[in-house]
Amino acid sequence: PRGSSGASTLDKMSRIASCATLVAVAACLLGCAAAYDNGAPHARLPPVGWSSWVALGPGAQHPIFDYCDEQSVMAAADALASDELGLMKAGYVHFHLDDCWAGGRNSTGYVYAEKDHFPNGMKPVVDYVHSKGLVFGLYTCAGTHTCVGGRPGSKDHWTQDAEVYAEWGVDWVKCDWCNTQGMTPETTYPKLSQAMNATGRPMSLAMCEWGVDDPWKWGDAIAQSWRATGDHTGIWSSTKSIINDVAQIPAEYTGRPYGWNDMDMLETGNYKQAAHANNKESNMTATEYKTEFSMWAIAASPLIVTTPIMQCEDTPAPVSGHCSVALKSQLSHAACTEGVSFGCYANGSMWTSNGCRGEFTCNGFDTMGNADGDGVHVFSCGGKVTCTPTITDLQREILLNTEIIAINQDVTPQGMPVTKYPDISVWARHLTGGDVAVALYNQDDTTQSIGFEFTQFGWSASDAASVRDLWKHADIGTATGKFAPVDVPAHGTVMLRLSKQ
Repeated sequence: PRGSSGASTLDKMSRIASCATLVAVAACLLGCAAAYDNGAPHARLPPVGWSSWVALGPGAQHPIFDYCDEQSVMAAADALASDELGLMKAGYVHFHLDDCWAGGRNSTGYVYAEKDHFPNGMKPVVDYVHSKGLVFGLYTCAGTHTCVGGRPGSKDHWTQDAEVYAEWGVDWVKCDWCNTQGMTPETTYPKLSQAMNATGRPMSLAMCEWGVDDPWKWGDAIAQSWRATGDHTGIWSSTKSIINDVAQIPAEYTGRPYGWNDMDMLETGNYKQAAHANNKESNMTATEYKTEFSMWAIAASPLIVTTPIMQCEDTPAPVSGHCSVALKSQLSHAACTEGVSFGCYANGSMWTSNGCRGEFTCNGFDTMGNADGDGVHVFSCGGKVTCTPTITDLQREILLNTEIIAINQDVTPQGMPVTKYPDISVWARHLTGGDVAVALYNQDDTTQSIGFEFTQFGWSASDAASVRDLWKHADIGTATGKFAPVDVPAHGTVMLRLSKQ
């Protein structure tokens, strides 16, 4: 982008803000729920997709917490869109980069991608993701610096950042809330929302102030989703806490088209293959991961999973028995000095250390040495990184359960407990067409027997319904007026869909 925006941009911002206000007022006069529809793609329903948060690493290395670079991002886009995984076919069309990409600001204040990791800039990466039919999202923060990487925040750069996002072709923006001393969410987030609209490119805004200031009361005037809870990690205590928090949101604020309460990212099926978010290694059981997915779905939360979706290997070139290496192009800020921060071995490999990253010639072969992190990193001379789309069998069972995804992908108010708090064992969501989804949720440490009466969610005691178990993928009979109690294992959830007969 060139220079700072002028008066014409400010006028445009004002006009769009006024139009947005008139649309909202008109919607209220028509008796419709308020909704923030600015034309952003895939915004009417809760977003479904993937995030880089614990999923990417350099080359063939193990994922690093909140890492991304051009090579890994493009390979992940290939994997998400692949037939081998089937994720995109199942509805996972959002592709999000979290706090991993920003490098700094230029002399006029515009943000740019980290040059070491994105040597060609961000736009070619966004274009590549779009070429796969995916929605591209990225992260910023409302404060001076981002939460994890300490990268540039958007404070006092709302217009500049929005213009950059639009120029790159961004579709969705998450805005975090770190380093915001003296600021208030309700007066700050509209600045970014208006700036994004002023660009003329429809982009979704996902607010992330962790539900502290009750964003469900005011967020749907400026954003399509808002974090309703604290951060989620893949351990049972975190998952249980998130579900408990969402259960207490007043029913009148329980989600509507273009406005969803966000329970944070799914960690479904993550174990040692993923990076550790917030220094917590995911360790839930299969039963607990199914509960995570079930409860996020019935609560109409965005379903954004962060998990490695490819296995990458470094395929070596033939060993030559000698060693020669030269730097072609330095990609790191840290110096690359032969014998000090890079070198080679007689076995057909080379090494980097002390933060050196670059493109090298090793034994006559072009070799990419772009590994981040402390220590010594070894690469095969001329080795080519190849990535194969892959997820575990457990992840396939859970993430590709399209019957449960369908419970999530509806425009009706989100599911809520039909029992009196603190009893949150029975949740119901009325679906378009008249069906009702019911979750029998056992947060206890022992098996519990859970059933329900149809009158708890507005049906009569004389109504009859067919009942389908969405984890068993099986019709389990009919029920009239009530569903007899069934045993639900500790930390487990039974997901049902009832259809009136």
